[in-house]
Amino acid sequence: MSAIYASLTVFFLLGAVATALYAALYGSHRGFEERIADVALQMRVEYGNPGDVDISSESFARSLFVWVTRKIPEPASNTPAGEKLAQRLVQAGFAAANAPRAFHFARIGSIVILAAIVLIASWIFGQSAMRPFMFMFMGAGAGAILPNYYLKHKTKKRKEKITGQLSDVLDLLVVCIEAGLGLSEAIKIVGTETERQGQDIGTELSTVSAELGAGATLTQALTGFEERTGVEDIKPLASTLIQSEKLGAQMGPALRSLSDSMRITRKTRAEEAAAKTTVKMLFPLVFFILPAMMAVILGPAMIQIMQTFKG
Repeated sequence: MSAIYASLTVFFLLGAVATALYAALYGSHRGFEERIADVALQMRVEYGNPGDVDISSESFARSLFVWVTRKIPEPASNTPAGEKLAQRLVQAGFAAANAPRAFHFARIGSIVILAAIVLIASWIFGQSAMRPFMFMFMGAGAGAILPNYYLKHKTKKRKEKITGQLSDVLDLLVVCIEAGLGLSEAIKIVGTETERQGQDIGTELSTVSAELGAGATLTQALTGFEERTGVEDIKPLASTLIQSEKLGAQMGPALRSLSDSMRITRKTRAEEAAAKTTVKMLFPLVFFILPAMMAVILGPAMIQIMQTFKG
């Protein structure tokens, strides 16, 4: 790739990035000098005197990230795509109000950074004139996919954690209810205790307890619990608690039977996962371990045969 093409590409890429940042941060309806003054005033109010701020500190970097995400336009939350994104973020554990905006900013940053890295790497390795642009678009596509993949992975891991913690939480609820506590108090105590131990389900139970204390019905609180987690095992729990409350039945025996059922289901899933390991081990065994064993076993014999034929 010639130096002219490289210079033009760098110029247009930096110009596009600078234009995008200027449009996102400053807008086009006010003068540049007024916007600079506003930014300086905001930075001085939020961070104090610039001479006293440690730029390398983690708190300043986090504050700067929050400040930039506030300048990025927030995705529309009243559309189906916006509602779906907000639900995915909540299920992944990002329940803050500015989570969609931060995810939007992270996706834009990932696209720009990966495209620039791939473009620079293609120049370093001396590709032809058109290949760097092709690699740049491939890097931009990977940057657009990477945040969604991370969000999906985070959601899956959180669901697995909550599913594994659910049976133990049910046992604690049974103990609290059989000790004479009400359902709201039992949920509050169990949520506080599990949240103190760093379990994800403890945060959700504390949210359910707060909603019940704010005047929400048990149906509304448990429905929100199910939507925030996305765990299928919570549906029978919500149905059991709601029906027991409506019919006036004892919740202790119902929760105990449900806990036993979930424990059996959990054991069945573990046995199913253990049975799948045999099939999963077949591919690395055939493609990696078996060729190495054949090379070690048959290699000396093949060398001797080749030397015999040469002699």
